[in-house]
Amino acid sequence: MLQRICQPESTTILNNTLDDANALIELLDKMQPYIWKSLNHFSIHPNDKEDLQQEILFKVFKVLSQFDFSKETPLAHYVNRIIKNTKNDYIRKKLINLKRQKLLENEFLITEQMLRQQHTIDGIVLRKEIVSTLHQNIDKLTELEQTIIRYVLKDYKPCEIATILCVDVKVVYNTIHRCKIKLRHFLK
Repeated sequence: MLQRICQPESTTILNNTLDDANALIELLDKMQPYIWKSLNHFSIHPNDKEDLQQEILFKVFKVLSQFDFSKETPLAHYVNRIIKNTKNDYIRKKLINLKRQKLLENEFLITEQMLRQQHTIDGIVLRKEIVSTLHQNIDKLTELEQTIIRYVLKDYKPCEIATILCVDVKVVYNTIHRCKIKLRHFLK
């Protein structure tokens, strides 16, 4: 380009290209409101309209360098096709992103459910182990302590246990306290 400007015989070419550039700029400026109007659609997000307009203008600019104005097909036809294809590409891209987002949400839900199930299974196994060791250690207690602890495990209150066993409530409380101490010692 610099060589053309420096050579005297290329000034006519330079003037023609400048005229073509100015005409191209005018043509693109005239197309902008039409393109903007055609992008007013409920499926196109308002923030994306400018990007789509620039993309359409760029595609039109690329087509204009190869466009043959001598043929019957008008330029408006090409512009309309470019607009339609760009809108379709935009909608396809949005649908793909929605599908991808749904897949990611499903994957997250599945992994979360798997982790929950794993934690519940681990908790159940630990509880069963603790209960089995507790029952093994209950057998090491005296008969009175064993019966009182079995009633406590069945959710009886100390006063109910005292009436069933015909003992004082204070005895039941003391026995429960002794059993807790012994069981802690056994479980360590």
